Amino acid sequence: MDPIIIAVISGVVALIVGVVVGKLIFAKDTQKKIEEAELQAQAIIKEAGIRAETIKKEKQLEAKERFVQLKAEHEREVNDRNRKINDAENRIKQKEVTLNQKEAGLDKQIKENEAIKENLNRQLEVVA
Repeated sequence: MDPIIIAVISGVVALIVGVVVGKLIFAKDTQKKIEEAELQAQAIIKEAGIRAETIKKEKQLEAKERFVQLKAEHEREVNDRNRKINDAENRIKQKEVTLNQKEAGLDKQIKENEAIKENLNRQLEVVA
Protein backbone atom coordinates (compact mmCIF):
# COMPACT_ATOMS: atom_id res chain seq x y z
CA MET A 1 0.00 0.00 0.00
CA ASP A 2 0.92 3.43 -0.63
CA PRO A 3 2.35 5.28 2.36
CA ILE A 4 -0.01 8.19 1.73
CA ILE A 5 -3.07 5.95 1.97
CA ILE A 6 -1.69 4.37 5.11
CA ALA A 7 -1.07 7.82 6.53
CA VAL A 8 -4.61 8.94 5.60
CA ILE A 9 -6.16 5.77 7.05
CA SER A 10 -4.01 6.14 10.16
CA GLY A 11 -5.07 9.77 10.41
CA VAL A 12 -8.76 8.88 10.03
CA VAL A 13 -8.45 6.05 12.58
CA ALA A 14 -6.56 8.37 14.93
CA LEU A 15 -9.25 11.02 14.41
CA ILE A 16 -12.04 8.52 15.13
CA VAL A 17 -10.20 7.19 18.20
CA GLY A 18 -9.57 10.78 19.31
CA VAL A 19 -13.22 11.72 18.88
CA VAL A 20 -14.40 8.60 20.76
CA VAL A 21 -11.86 9.13 23.56
CA GLY A 22 -12.78 12.84 23.67
CA LYS A 23 -16.49 12.00 23.94
CA LEU A 24 -15.76 9.47 26.69
CA ILE A 25 -13.64 11.99 28.60
CA PHE A 26 -16.29 14.69 28.07
CA ALA A 27 -19.06 12.30 29.23
CA LYS A 28 -17.01 11.31 32.28
CA ASP A 29 -16.25 14.97 33.05
CA THR A 30 -19.91 15.88 32.56
CA GLN A 31 -20.99 13.02 34.84
CA LYS A 32 -18.48 14.17 37.46
CA LYS A 33 -19.83 17.74 37.24
CA ILE A 34 -23.40 16.43 37.55
CA GLU A 35 -22.46 14.41 40.65
CA GLU A 36 -20.68 17.41 42.15
CA ALA A 37 -23.71 19.60 41.41
CA GLU A 38 -26.01 17.03 43.04
CA LEU A 39 -23.77 16.87 46.12
CA GLN A 40 -23.67 20.65 46.26
CA ALA A 41 -27.47 20.80 45.88
CA GLN A 42 -27.88 18.26 48.69
CA ALA A 43 -25.53 20.29 50.88
CA ILE A 44 -27.50 23.47 50.13
CA ILE A 45 -30.78 21.70 50.90
CA LYS A 46 -29.37 20.30 54.14
CA GLU A 47 -28.02 23.71 55.14
CA ALA A 48 -31.36 25.32 54.28
CA GLY A 49 -33.15 22.71 56.41
CA ILE A 50 -30.84 23.38 59.35
CA ARG A 51 -31.30 27.13 58.93
CA ALA A 52 -35.07 26.73 58.67
CA GLU A 53 -35.10 24.64 61.86
CA THR A 54 -32.97 27.25 63.63
CA ILE A 55 -35.30 30.05 62.53
CA LYS A 56 -38.32 27.96 63.59
CA LYS A 57 -36.85 27.40 67.06
CA GLU A 58 -35.98 31.10 67.38
CA LYS A 59 -39.52 32.11 66.42
CA GLN A 60 -41.00 29.57 68.84
CA LEU A 61 -38.80 30.92 71.61
CA GLU A 62 -39.80 34.49 70.75
CA ALA A 63 -43.46 33.45 70.78
CA LYS A 64 -43.05 31.77 74.18
CA GLU A 65 -41.29 34.84 75.57
CA ARG A 66 -44.05 37.09 74.21
CA PHE A 67 -46.68 34.80 75.73
CA VAL A 68 -44.97 34.91 79.13
CA GLN A 69 -44.72 38.69 78.87
CA LEU A 70 -48.40 39.08 77.93
CA LYS A 71 -49.44 36.64 80.66
CA ALA A 72 -47.46 38.57 83.28
CA GLU A 73 -48.95 41.84 82.06
CA HIS A 74 -52.45 40.35 82.20
CA GLU A 75 -51.85 39.02 85.72
CA ARG A 76 -50.63 42.47 86.83
CA GLU A 77 -53.78 44.05 85.41
CA VAL A 78 -56.02 41.45 87.05
CA ASN A 79 -54.22 41.87 90.39
CA ASP A 80 -54.53 45.65 90.10
CA ARG A 81 -58.26 45.38 89.38
CA ASN A 82 -58.73 42.93 92.25
CA ARG A 83 -56.83 45.26 94.59
CA LYS A 84 -59.05 48.18 93.54
CA ILE A 85 -62.16 46.05 94.05
CA ASN A 86 -60.94 44.94 97.49
CA ASP A 87 -60.17 48.55 98.42
CA ALA A 88 -63.66 49.60 97.32
CA GLU A 89 -65.23 46.72 99.27
CA ASN A 90 -63.23 47.68 102.37
CA ARG A 91 -64.36 51.30 102.07
CA ILE A 92 -67.97 50.17 101.72
CA LYS A 93 -67.65 47.85 104.74
CA GLN A 94 -66.12 50.67 106.78
CA LYS A 95 -68.96 53.00 105.79
CA GLU A 96 -71.44 50.27 106.68
CA VAL A 97 -69.83 49.85 110.12
CA THR A 98 -69.90 53.62 110.63
CA LEU A 99 -73.56 53.81 109.59
CA ASN A 100 -74.44 50.90 111.88
CA GLN A 101 -72.68 52.67 114.76
CA LYS A 102 -74.55 55.89 114.00
CA GLU A 103 -77.82 53.97 113.76
CA ALA A 104 -77.14 52.29 117.12
CA GLY A 105 -76.34 55.70 118.60
CA LEU A 106 -79.55 57.16 117.18
CA ASP A 107 -81.58 54.21 118.46
CA LYS A 108 -80.07 54.72 121.93
CA GLN A 109 -80.81 58.45 121.74
CA ILE A 110 -84.41 57.73 120.67
CA LYS A 111 -84.87 55.34 123.61
CA GLU A 112 -83.39 57.90 125.98
CA ASN A 113 -85.66 60.59 124.55
CA GLU A 114 -88.70 58.32 124.90
CA ALA A 115 -87.72 57.55 128.50
CA ILE A 116 -87.37 61.28 129.21
CA LYS A 117 -90.71 61.91 127.48
CA GLU A 118 -92.43 59.24 129.56
CA ASN A 119 -90.84 60.62 132.71
CA LEU A 120 -92.00 64.12 131.81
CA ASN A 121 -95.51 62.84 131.00
CA ARG A 122 -95.65 61.11 134.41
CA GLN A 123 -94.48 64.28 136.11
CA LEU A 124 -97.18 66.23 134.25
CA GLU A 125 -99.80 63.76 135.37
CA VAL A 126 -98.63 64.07 138.95
CA VAL A 127 -98.70 67.86 138.77
CA ALA A 128 -102.03 68.01 136.98
